Amino acid sequence: MVEGKPRRLSEMVVKRQRDGRRWFDARPSGELIEASLRPGVSVAGLALEHGVNANQLRKWMRQYQMQQG
Repeated sequence: MVEGKPRRLSEMVVKRQRDGRRWFDARPSGELIEASLRPGVSVAGLALEHGVNANQLRKWMRQYQMQQG
């Protein structure tokens, strides 16, 4: 990781299914979620920058926040 920025998730695909769905490594997606929760960060912009659908990132954010309590 360079300058505290999460790596592109498109580079962290663990598995790709025939229907196009991708499975990501949990550690980099966690880094992206933490980056998205910082004040003033554009979730859509961050998702676009890392090659992830913004709705998927928001789903991960909700799941993360539910786990945190």
